[in-house]
Amino acid sequence: MGIRDTAITWWGEFRSRELEGTFVDSSRQRLRDGAYLCVLATSLTSLAFAPLDLLALEGRRLVFFLTVRLAIAIVLAVGLAALARARTSRMIIAVTHLHLYTFFFLNALVFAHPLLDRHGGMFFPLIAMSMFMFAPGPLRRVALLCAVGPLVSLLAWAELREVPESPADMAIITLMTGVAYLVGATARIQFERMGRRQFLLVEGERQARITLLDAKEAAEAGTRAKSEFLAVMSHEIRTPMNGILGMVRLLLDRPLEAEDRERLEMVHHSAELLLGILDNILDLSKVEAGRMEFERSPFSPARTLAGIQTLLSARAREKGLELSHAIGPEVPEWVEGDGGRLRQILLNLAGNALKFTDSGHVLIRVGLAGDGSGRLEFSVTDTGIGLGEAEIGRLFHAFAQADSSITRRFGGTGLGLAICRRLVEAQGGEIGVESRPGVGSRFWFRLALPAGRAPALGAVDARGEVVLPPLSVLVAEDNPINQKVALGFLTQAGHRVTVAANGAEALALARDGGFDVVLMDMQMPVMDGLEAVSRIRALPAPAGDVPVIALTANAMRGDAERCREAGMNAHVAKPVDPAILFRVIGDVLAGGPVGATPAAGQTAPFAELSAYLGPEGMTSLVSAFLTHAEAACRILAEETGDLLRLHMAAHDLKSMAGTAGCASLADLAAAIEVAARDGRADEVRRHIQPLGEVWSATRATLEQRFGRAQELADSTVPAR
Repeated sequence: MGIRDTAITWWGEFRSRELEGTFVDSSRQRLRDGAYLCVLATSLTSLAFAPLDLLALEGRRLVFFLTVRLAIAIVLAVGLAALARARTSRMIIAVTHLHLYTFFFLNALVFAHPLLDRHGGMFFPLIAMSMFMFAPGPLRRVALLCAVGPLVSLLAWAELREVPESPADMAIITLMTGVAYLVGATARIQFERMGRRQFLLVEGERQARITLLDAKEAAEAGTRAKSEFLAVMSHEIRTPMNGILGMVRLLLDRPLEAEDRERLEMVHHSAELLLGILDNILDLSKVEAGRMEFERSPFSPARTLAGIQTLLSARAREKGLELSHAIGPEVPEWVEGDGGRLRQILLNLAGNALKFTDSGHVLIRVGLAGDGSGRLEFSVTDTGIGLGEAEIGRLFHAFAQADSSITRRFGGTGLGLAICRRLVEAQGGEIGVESRPGVGSRFWFRLALPAGRAPALGAVDARGEVVLPPLSVLVAEDNPINQKVALGFLTQAGHRVTVAANGAEALALARDGGFDVVLMDMQMPVMDGLEAVSRIRALPAPAGDVPVIALTANAMRGDAERCREAGMNAHVAKPVDPAILFRVIGDVLAGGPVGATPAAGQTAPFAELSAYLGPEGMTSLVSAFLTHAEAACRILAEETGDLLRLHMAAHDLKSMAGTAGCASLADLAAAIEVAARDGRADEVRRHIQPLGEVWSATRATLEQRFGRAQELADSTVPAR
């Protein structure tokens, strides 16, 4: 609205007809209330004289007066009904004015009442003033109504009464009525102006709220778009970066010149740094958007600190630093909270301490906070460069470091401490730092982590891994390599294993009962895992109540949710870390909550399985993997045009390579699988082109690590 639009005329209305119409429409209830007041007050006042008519009148005059009163009552009833049905402001104004004109002309016929001969003149100023104050409608129409009503009544009262009023009295009454008329008009104009000013204020506030709401929705939409963009970019960047890391690892496993190895190690280190920055940006975005989810499960603070020390000990040794940890005597053995996020915070703080410390020591400690709150205080103390008061004030903000020289000397994005602060505060804690330049720093944070109990099922060994009692396990898996992997580490751990090649076989075996847990793949021939578990859940107890854990390469969050909706108890992504799988089995059998179970972070093919299968078992497994993967690669390399056959071969290769931890081969097979499933033949051919090179590098790495499979010594993927 412009300044001219909001201008108010001297008679109290907006100059803009559009704005005036908006104001009138918004004041519909106020108009209706004023209309009811005018209609009821005038009509009931007149009808109240009916008993006085009976006392003071007789004969034809009595009949006449009562007939007029009856007509007024009928007009009142019709007017009230019309007001109740009026849906617009114009209808309310029209009905009210029509009723009042009718009333004044009818009431004028009975205004010359004998009882009003002496004091009837006082009604005319009252009518003139009150009508102006409460009658709805524009000023001009109300002014006409307020002039006609008293005038008609005054003329009838003067002409029809039995005892005429003196000219002097009539002049006084007329003068008083005119004054009341002007006072009423002035008051109405002021009230109308005040009402419209208030409307402008309210409308301004409403528009401001709408603007703020639109800005808020736009900001939220921007945040959602940013989160979706980061999620997409995460996938798009991680996939090629994992490919780069995988290929560099393969090259580093080969004999290389010293200069070439140094360059490749620099590439590998740079790629890992880039992935770390990407993870930090994603974490910061999640916290800012309020999407960060925290687990509530038991974990051991002592084991967490010991694991961090083990993880960072190599870096500490490289710099000649002493890295240690300490546990206060009052710290519970087990607490309830998000152990993964706690580990992330401590790794960040301890990593910074090692980065900024050139000599001395770094101590990671946990104890009871000294503020009497009962919270646990975690701290990382170093003998590094230290910080001044001005530098401390810049910490814990995104993309901020103590000063620019820190960035030039030590590098970094300044995201780590900002993420730590937001992770701590999102869990209801607080974080701070105590530091002196040249002496060192102590970063601390406090969290409310109530004491908990160790998982009820299974003991925990010295490495913090769950030791399960011997179990009867049904493994539903169609791929022979994955069958061999699961069979290997499960039997090695003392469990009795039954293998089903598809969902139908698993359903038949589960119907007979006797299993403690079922490990179910999602994609299998004949009957997939989701349908199989749905049918298992339909079986009568106890067969239908057997715990089912999804064991699949489908590691997306949506797939995990679909597994749970189908009736599965948990979800473990391939490549499988046996320690993670055993922990999940223990949690499921104990009936406790099962947190997120990401795929194991492989450092080399079959890295997590070597400790469980031993040299002989690994040799047999790798030989079988090379045989079956070679066959799948041959099918893909021939590219017959049968997309269904290519899709099945790519799926098998993806599953085998994922289990083996061969990330580059698994990613390439997954891309071929998706393209074949969607019928994109050109994209299938494009992805198959580098398959020979990737497979040769993967096989060379496996043979170098585990020995050459004689039966495959001369086999290759056909050249394209």
